[in-house]
Amino acid sequence: MANPKVLVVDDEPDVVSLIERTLSTDGIEVVKAFDGIGALDVIMTEKPDLVLLDIMMPMMSGYEVCAQIKSNPQTKDIPVVCLSSAHTLDARAQSLKAGAVELITKPFLPGELLAQIRRHLPAENVENVG
Repeated sequence: MANPKVLVVDDEPDVVSLIERTLSTDGIEVVKAFDGIGALDVIMTEKPDLVLLDIMMPMMSGYEVCAQIKSNPQTKDIPVVCLSSAHTLDARAQSLKAGAVELITKPFLPGELLAQIRRHLPAENVENVG
């Protein structure tokens, strides 16, 4: 069975690099996008098992990207975990309304991030993590 694949979407390259190191150490394959439009392209070509999506990005917000992922029959079953520096109930509510399974606030602990990703990966992929 192949290692799980996670699409990491954030407009801050340093955040993407940190997440990539964290996930790669745990046996998760990482594909990257730095904006919402790129994320929608990558999701169609790479078919990730999960999307880790920043909320505040230029051009297209994470909420809009999540809503498009969930409205597409080819991608609607891919779990989306949102990331945000907004520590508000509104951010959580908007993430869930857009179709996300979880909102993780920045800054986050690497262990918390991994636990949430493991929790939301399809069952057949979890055995290959860690």
